[in-house]
Amino acid sequence: MGFGQFWLYAADYSMNQNCLKAYDLILELRFDEAQELLKIEKTSNHSNRIIPYLENYRDFLRIIISEEELVFNSLSDQKKNRLAQIESGNAESPWHLYCQAQVNMQWAFARIKFGEYTTAALELNRSYRQLIRNRELFPDFSPNYAALGLLHVLIGSVPDKYKWLSDALSFQGSVNQGIGELRKIIEDPETQVHFPFLRSEGLFLFSFITLNFSALPEDSKHLIGLLESPENKELIAKSPLLVYAASAYYLNNGKNDMALGLLQNRPKGPAYFPFFYLEYLTGTAKLHKLDPEARLYFLRFVVNFKGKNFIKSAYQRLAWIELLKDNKSGYNDYMTRVKLLGGNDLDGDRQAMKDASIIAPPDKTLLKARLLFDGGYYSKALWELKSSGAGHPASSREKIEYTYRMARIYHKTGDTKEAILNYSETLDKGKAYPFYFAANSALQLGLIYEASGNKEKARTYYRKCLSLKYDEYQNSISQKAKAGLSRLK
Repeated sequence: MGFGQFWLYAADYSMNQNCLKAYDLILELRFDEAQELLKIEKTSNHSNRIIPYLENYRDFLRIIISEEELVFNSLSDQKKNRLAQIESGNAESPWHLYCQAQVNMQWAFARIKFGEYTTAALELNRSYRQLIRNRELFPDFSPNYAALGLLHVLIGSVPDKYKWLSDALSFQGSVNQGIGELRKIIEDPETQVHFPFLRSEGLFLFSFITLNFSALPEDSKHLIGLLESPENKELIAKSPLLVYAASAYYLNNGKNDMALGLLQNRPKGPAYFPFFYLEYLTGTAKLHKLDPEARLYFLRFVVNFKGKNFIKSAYQRLAWIELLKDNKSGYNDYMTRVKLLGGNDLDGDRQAMKDASIIAPPDKTLLKARLLFDGGYYSKALWELKSSGAGHPASSREKIEYTYRMARIYHKTGDTKEAILNYSETLDKGKAYPFYFAANSALQLGLIYEASGNKEKARTYYRKCLSLKYDEYQNSISQKAKAGLSRLK
C-alpha cells in the first residue's frame, strides 16, 4: 500500500470503497443511493469519521441547489453533531483537520445564501486556519490544495467594501494563486490515483472559478481542453452538477450549441436530486437561438424552484420572448412579475429589477443582437445590427449599446482594430452614464492590451474600469478587473 493509499485508509478516517463510491454518487446528486452505501458503512465501521463528512457534503449540496429555507433550517442542527464526531477522531490523520475545515466552509457558504454573514465569516475564518495548519502538518496531502485554492480565489476577489474583514482576519490569497493550486490538483496524475474524488470536485471548482473570476484567454483555453478530454466528457455526462458547470461556462463563452447538447442529454429521473436551475439554463440556450420554445423551460423553472435567485431574471426572459413575438401586453405582464417576485442578490436579478422600472421595452434589434451574440452566433448578430443601421437606436442608452455590441462582435471575431475603436467610443460616450457598457469596454480593452504585452495600457484600462460609477453587473465586471491588476503586479 502506497503513502497515498495509507492516507485513504488511515485510522478513524477510512476513505474506503464504500465511501469513495458514496462520494461519487453525492457529486452526481444521487443522494439516496449514496445514503444506502453510508448506512452499510455505518454497520460495518461505525467509527469511520468520513461518514459524517460525506453526510454533511450531501446536505450542503441539497441546501445550495434547492435554496429552500426550510431545508436549510431543518439541516442546520446537524452541523454541531457531525463536527463533534469528526473532532473526536485521530488528530494524527490528515483527514482530521481537513474534514472539520470542509464542514465549516460548507456551512459558511450555505449561511451566505441565507444572509447569516456574521456566522459565515467566523466559520470561514475557522476553515481557513484549519486548512493552513493541515498544510503545515501534511504538505503532500492534495485535498488541502483544492479547498485552499477555492478560498484563495475568494480572498483575492473580495469587494473593496469588505476588504477590512479579510484584513482583520489576516486572510491572504489571490485569484492567480487559487487557480494555480486547482490546476495543479487537476493535472497531477498522482492526485487522481490517490484521491480519485478530486477529479470531479477539481473540475467543478476550476470551471466555476474560471467562469466567475478569470477573463484570461489562457485559462479559458485550458478549461476547454479539460472539458473536452474524452475521460472528462464521460464524467460530465453522468453528473448534473458537472453538466451545470460545463454548460454555464459554454453559455458564457459563445458555445451555445455545446451547452444545449449537454443540457438536453443530462441524466434525469427520480434517482437524481432535482436541479431546477438546469431548466433555466436550457431556456437560456434556446433563447440565444431566438427559439420560442425557451418559454417552456423558464416556466418550468419559476413554477418548481423554491429559492429566490434567478426568478426575476427568468421572468425578464419570458418578457423578452413575448416582445420578440410583438406581444407588448405579454411583455408588460411578465415585467410586472419581475417587480413582485424573487430576490435582488445577484447581478442579473438586480438588472432585471432595474429594467422593470423603465417604461419603454428594449429595442428589438439590439435585443436580438445581444441574444445571438451571447449564443456565439456572431455573423447573425452583426447582420441584425447592420441591417438596422447606426441611426436606428433613439435613446442615449441605445446609441451607446449599439457601439458596444459592435465592439463585442468585432472582438470575438478577431477584428481587434475595429474592436478597440468601438470599445474606445463606447467608453468615451458611456462613462458618464450608469450603464455597464463603458465599464465592460474598459475591462475588454485591458484584456486586449494585456494579451498583446502592453502592460501599462492594460493597467490603465483596468483602473479606469474600477473608477467608473455604474449600477449594472458591477460585481462580475469589477472582479475581473481586479484579477487583471493582480496578474500585472
